[in-house]
Amino acid sequence: MMTDQKTVFITGASSDIGQATCQKFLNADYKVIAHYRTMRPKFATLIASSDDIEAYQFDFSNIDEFESTLKSNRAFFDRVDILVNLAADLPAGTFAEADAEKMMSAFRINVLPGLLLMQVMGPAMAKRGWGRIVHASSIGVKFGGGRNSFVYSLSKHALEFIPSVCKDWAGDGVLSNVVRLGVTDTASHQSIPDKNLTDRARLIPVARVATPDEMAKTLYWLASAENTYTTGQVIAVSGGE
Repeated sequence: MMTDQKTVFITGASSDIGQATCQKFLNADYKVIAHYRTMRPKFATLIASSDDIEAYQFDFSNIDEFESTLKSNRAFFDRVDILVNLAADLPAGTFAEADAEKMMSAFRINVLPGLLLMQVMGPAMAKRGWGRIVHASSIGVKFGGGRNSFVYSLSKHALEFIPSVCKDWAGDGVLSNVVRLGVTDTASHQSIPDKNLTDRARLIPVARVATPDEMAKTLYWLASAENTYTTGQVIAVSGGE
């Protein structure tokens, strides 16, 4: 049991990787605040499994409403020691199909909430002298997006922009990193039209896709007290891609 129980805020916690990440922190006796947009049966079971997890629903597609929620509930977000930002929308579409509205929509959901949360949580962490921030990007950024995921990868690329203020926060014990998540066997990947994970695995040097637990291990390590020195990095967990 941790003598000083820290609180982690996980966005996109109802996803497969989100649930695995929540479980890692619960197993290590952290307090988990789990954001979700859509309630899923396994996520509901996870919430009921421990007194150390509480769930809150926000819809990031209405970014103005979320920003207002942040401002009016500052004390709630100030108490967070760790931010793990996994929330994402995965719109399908090629580069040719990426009109202005589709690109702006992806940025509103995939980029702005994480930055707004950093604006509130980062200074509070620095003031306390300890904190961790981890954003989830995508290996698709490395390849300019897949044939049908340009807008998603573009927005994730923007999320890899680590603000220079994070260097100041590092001196106050706040470490900030980005993880490029590789192809993972999740419900979201399985739902993408015309995407065959078996065929996709042949392009990966380790010759298979990842499990949600494998992604959660790295996310947990970077965001936990176990990480004492790594900051300002974009780290790919992608089986060698």
